[in-house]
Amino acid sequence: MKMEITEIQIDRWLERGGKFFKTVARNPVVRGALLARGLTDEELATGWKLYTDVHGFGAFSEARAAIPETAAAQAINEIDAWDAPAFAAAHAVLDARYPEVAAFLFENLEASVGIAAVAGVGRFLDRVDALREGKAASVSADTGRAAAALLSTRRIVDEKRTAELRALLATARLGARPEEVIPAPEMDPRRREVAQSFIVWLNEWREVARVAVGRRDYRISLGIAQRRQSADEPEEVEAFVKSPAERAGAGDGARAS
Repeated sequence: MKMEITEIQIDRWLERGGKFFKTVARNPVVRGALLARGLTDEELATGWKLYTDVHGFGAFSEARAAIPETAAAQAINEIDAWDAPAFAAAHAVLDARYPEVAAFLFENLEASVGIAAVAGVGRFLDRVDALREGKAASVSADTGRAAAALLSTRRIVDEKRTAELRALLATARLGARPEEVIPAPEMDPRRREVAQSFIVWLNEWREVARVAVGRRDYRISLGIAQRRQSADEPEEVEAFVKSPAERAGAGDGARAS
């Protein structure tokens, strides 16, 4: 009977496999206990090959296409890259010549990182527009227009750049578009097949280890027991599974892995 498994479940079993192989490699007591029960060098090599193939480093693994950024994400990146140097330059220019305009333009405003830059640049452009229109609070109309003209002359923010930035802001605020949705690729049947073999192999040796290894710290390092969060919890919290399908998904919501 073949298991229906997902990429999330495969990742979970790869994590379990990493704990198992690391402990077997580092702990001679555990290695000896499992060797006595049949985990020979050849058997261990079989598990390593399955683990390597599932991990994507096998001979049949294929390069995966990079997922392109959405237009909104690209817009956010451009805005984020623009605000810090532009704000610093505008501050330097206005502090020297129009300090009252600098105070108006940068009141409670500084360069931000990531999505916060969208809000900050929007506020900055609104204030620059107010300067151009002579409507900036606490700044005379002539001074505001002169300061905006200076920012344009210094090529920090002119009307053309303002229009470009406003277009980026609009794109960023729209978010990802439905036509940009990239369907999740179907799992390669070969990957599913080797993943099924790896899960069966690892599940067998994890269950054997539950019987063969008694020390709690060794069991924790193998991933078959969990550290207690409080003294009131049971000595060990383990997830035994019955069917192949349960093996694939067991532990996704369980505390022990």
